[in-house]
Amino acid sequence: MGRQLAFWKYENGISLDNGEVFNTACIEGKTVQGLSELPINDILLKAKKVFREYERLDDYHYGGLEGNFTIRTTPQSVFFDCSLRMSDTELGKIIDMMKGFNCPCYDPQTGNRSEI
Repeated sequence: MGRQLAFWKYENGISLDNGEVFNTACIEGKTVQGLSELPINDILLKAKKVFREYERLDDYHYGGLEGNFTIRTTPQSVFFDCSLRMSDTELGKIIDMMKGFNCPCYDPQTGNRSEI
């Protein structure tokens, strides 16, 4: 098992249990009341630019010397499933990219969600 990183954005004034949001939005792919819709096409285009040195099998599967990852999306969430080989630097690129969309990182391994 590798590293997983999840991203979503709460609507103004909303705060929910992050673990439940992760399970409902990212794992089950269901809509969650209180989450904003994300610009998924823009996020996928940005990933192409940020990870241009990776071999891209399609818009959702990337592989390279630094590891590989799969992107899963819903209208409200983006979930990165990364290989163990991905360095902290490469994981940081994902986190920084998503900060640009005002989406803090949720780390399901620790249950922590960073704030922007």
